[in-house]
Amino acid sequence: MSQPSIRPSTDSAGAHHLRQIVDNSSAVIYVKDLEGRLVLVNRAFERLFKVRAERVLGRTDHDFFPREIADALRANDLRVAQSGHELEFEEQVPMGGIIRTYLSNKFPLFDSDGRVSAICGISTDISSRKSLEEVLRFVALGVSAATGNEVFEAIARYMVRSLNADFAFVSRISDEGPHRLTTLALFYDGRLQPNATYDLEGTPCAEVFGRSFYLVPRDLGVCYPNDSVLAAYGIDSYAGYPLFAGDGRPLGLIAAGRLGPMGDHDKVESVLRIFSVRAAAEIERFAAEASYRAIFDTSEDAIFVHDIDSGTLVDVNPKACRAYGYSYEEMLGLDIDAFSAGYAPYTGKEAAGYLARAAAGELQRFEWHRRNRDGSLHWDEVLLKRVTIGGIDRILAITREITQRKEAEQALRASELQYRAITNTALDCFIGMDERGRVLAFNPAAERCFGIGREQALGRSLLKLIIPPRFREAYERGLEHYLMTGQGAFLGKRMEVVAQRADGEEFPAELALTQVPGDEGPRFICYLRDITERTQAEEERARLEQQLRQAQRMEAIGHLTGGIAHDFNNLLTSMLGYTVMALERVEPTGDERLGKYLARVQRSAEKARDLIQQMLTFSRGSRGKPQLLAPDRLLGDFIRLMESTLPATVELDVRLDSELPRVLADPVQLEQVLMNLCINARDAMGSVGQLQISLGLEELECVCASCQQRARGPFVALRVSDNGPGIDPTLRAQIFEPFFTTKASGQGSGMGLSMVHGIVHEYGGHIQLDSQPGHGATFRVLLPAHGPAAQVNGRDAVPELPPLRSALQGRVAVVDDDPSVAEFMGELLEGWGLAPVLFGDAELASQQLCADPYAWDFVILDQSMPRLSGLQLARRLLASRADLPIVLYTGFSDSLLESEVQQQGAKALLTKPLDQQRLHQLLQTWLGQPRPGYNAETN
Repeated sequence: MSQPSIRPSTDSAGAHHLRQIVDNSSAVIYVKDLEGRLVLVNRAFERLFKVRAERVLGRTDHDFFPREIADALRANDLRVAQSGHELEFEEQVPMGGIIRTYLSNKFPLFDSDGRVSAICGISTDISSRKSLEEVLRFVALGVSAATGNEVFEAIARYMVRSLNADFAFVSRISDEGPHRLTTLALFYDGRLQPNATYDLEGTPCAEVFGRSFYLVPRDLGVCYPNDSVLAAYGIDSYAGYPLFAGDGRPLGLIAAGRLGPMGDHDKVESVLRIFSVRAAAEIERFAAEASYRAIFDTSEDAIFVHDIDSGTLVDVNPKACRAYGYSYEEMLGLDIDAFSAGYAPYTGKEAAGYLARAAAGELQRFEWHRRNRDGSLHWDEVLLKRVTIGGIDRILAITREITQRKEAEQALRASELQYRAITNTALDCFIGMDERGRVLAFNPAAERCFGIGREQALGRSLLKLIIPPRFREAYERGLEHYLMTGQGAFLGKRMEVVAQRADGEEFPAELALTQVPGDEGPRFICYLRDITERTQAEEERARLEQQLRQAQRMEAIGHLTGGIAHDFNNLLTSMLGYTVMALERVEPTGDERLGKYLARVQRSAEKARDLIQQMLTFSRGSRGKPQLLAPDRLLGDFIRLMESTLPATVELDVRLDSELPRVLADPVQLEQVLMNLCINARDAMGSVGQLQISLGLEELECVCASCQQRARGPFVALRVSDNGPGIDPTLRAQIFEPFFTTKASGQGSGMGLSMVHGIVHEYGGHIQLDSQPGHGATFRVLLPAHGPAAQVNGRDAVPELPPLRSALQGRVAVVDDDPSVAEFMGELLEGWGLAPVLFGDAELASQQLCADPYAWDFVILDQSMPRLSGLQLARRLLASRADLPIVLYTGFSDSLLESEVQQQGAKALLTKPLDQQRLHQLLQTWLGQPRPGYNAETN
């Protein structure tokens, strides 16, 4: 096909190339003469109008289009011809019954004389873009009209309309975590549906959340067979777009679907992208509002929100309610006068002026005097600012109470007399000095503390005035160093120093030194406090801590020794018992050597028994029988007896005051205390030296050498002194510990002083120790005085001798988990004519004895047995037979007293090693009269 063309003044090769460019362009290119007739069209023109070029050349727009459209096209051509330069138009033409929009660039073509000879147009189809823009405009207008939660509902609704979808929703991350999403709006079947929370896994949303746009054009159920939610709605196609926060965090997604297929990938993505911007912004805004609300509610400043027009309150935070004393509802119902002091310039009228200026956009900062519900007046610092909250203009008021600051400011504005009153009544020393250390201020507290008058102190060097001479040089160097470098070790710190009064007395003080600028150079303010009492209190606390540690240590050792004593007593019960029984059997044989051996065994066992008794005394597991006694008479008799046991090389000096107050103690244990102290003194002197014993009434205050407690009051003091080598100060904290000794191995048990500690403290006493290395040692036992002196009785009581043990009859049950003790008890009772039955298991014994309690005449129970104690077993037996005679015995029981046992129904509580005489007496009492002719020795 040949068609006329406008040929440029170039060679034929150039024209040919130009023609190829025009024909291969995707844009519609055409040329019209000044009459509007087509003179050139390219192939894109032919394809668009489905017509050959020769059929349109020479024809005008009026030949193809309706009149109004053709007139518009002609008018655009004329504008280009008249202007002589390129113009751009959006032109609409009907195509196949549809109006399509083209973007046309039209420019003039000139002849060789430079005159416009034709109009060239290049048109591009922008119908799809215009359609999308129209959709987006429609979307923007629809969504922008919504507020609050309605935004998400509008987004879902307009997604359905814009995409011709059947289903759309907006979702965010669920509170349960990012593996689940919660819908904010769900639109289906022409209406909103209830929101729901669903799992991401197995749904197309998993491909969208935190990723990118995702489209499933058809067969959604085949692709995601496990997505029951979309399947329930019958959705066949799906498109989703992710929502991100401004910092890139995933927030959720938006999605739409159809019951049929969904195409046009680019359009769907563009529409969802636009909706995603608003949806993400709204989700972030809601999260921010929630955060702001939390800040609002938890703020420690009072916050008020006012209506911008009327000034009425629309919201207040909890702090405001607490500060003003009103409930939330009451606050919202009050006018601004209720928060005013009621006098100018703090009335509702002035407050309204501040609100008006804030509403005009002026930031308002001022101080306000308010009245609370209870009528009290308070000062506030107020900030008023116009803000937008939830899309609505408001006035935000933030107030902070400054009542204390106002009071401080008023105090600062007080006169010089007020300032002097503060400094003059201060309890601490307040001293001012210049950069050379000369005193500028010296308050009355400083006058009292240092004994120096203010007039005497002013102008003098502070260092020479209150610092001891040995420290002055260091302080002077420090002051010079500060003046040269601006740095000082004392500035801004609190430290302890040694100060000196006018009379030369030194005392500990706490010093704080600060530097303030002055018109004539730096000034130093010195705050000084006498901490003598505090130092003494700290020393007292340290002493009490040491006392506590010592008490805990002694208690722990006491528990240990008590446990050891229990086991030893079990062993000694059988050892000592068998030894006595053996001695009784060997006497008729006349074997003196065997008798001698057994006697030595008995003495060793008795020494072990005494040692265990000392351990029990120390551990407080074995208590004496305290009674009011006259210490001078008791100890006087004992000293005469003990004197015969001391070597002749020990000179004894005894000084006992008479008519002393009585003391509460066990007489045997008090004698043991004196015996142990004398033995220690004898051994310390190496059995050569002078031993002094004195007894008197003393009024004193001291610290106990063993328990570290402070002792005060009148005491009956037993003093034991020696002239031996004395005690090393480093050993004083250990000498009262059990088993501690400085003697050679085998020469001491280490229990002497620990037993003294146990006995003395058992009766509320204390021990004082005076010793210097090389000058001997003095132990003073302090016992509390109880009542007046005892009256002397001319006739001494003669103790009754225990009766001889006689043969007995009866069936006796013995329950003891220690086989050796049980075996010994069996043989002992058989020797007395009884029929013993032994039980090693308390539970088994309980079953058999309770089965027939009247088959037994007497029961002996060990107290400490596994699973069932002796007292528990006794309760069971007495429940079966109330008159059954029962006796308990024990090696050690700190918590069990004989009176308690008797209250439970038992007859007695014996201790190990067993007192055979007392046991025999108990058996004789309950099993009848003794048979004549039976005789047994008492151990």
